[in-house]
Amino acid sequence: MIIVSQGKDELVNFDRIESIWIDVEEGRVTIEATADTNSTLGTYSTEERAKEVLQGIINAYEKAGNIAFETSEDERLMRLKHNSSVFEMPEK
Repeated sequence: MIIVSQGKDELVNFDRIESIWIDVEEGRVTIEATADTNSTLGTYSTEERAKEVLQGIINAYEKAGNIAFETSEDERLMRLKHNSSVFEMPEK
């Protein structure tokens, strides 16, 4: 799954993320991620809103992880279909 940062200026591959966390510092609430470098994915008005967005990332990841088999009409051809996904960080 790919996460698009709130500013639409960074793409983060979820499979390469080591950790995602909410950082509250001096009244500023951000969602941060560590992959190859630290990234600020988004800034929110409250910690509660940041938790909702974090839950949205979790939900999107669970859906993206679905793997299904697709068969042709005559069922002689079967292929693996992976549902990939993009999660865009909400503005607010």
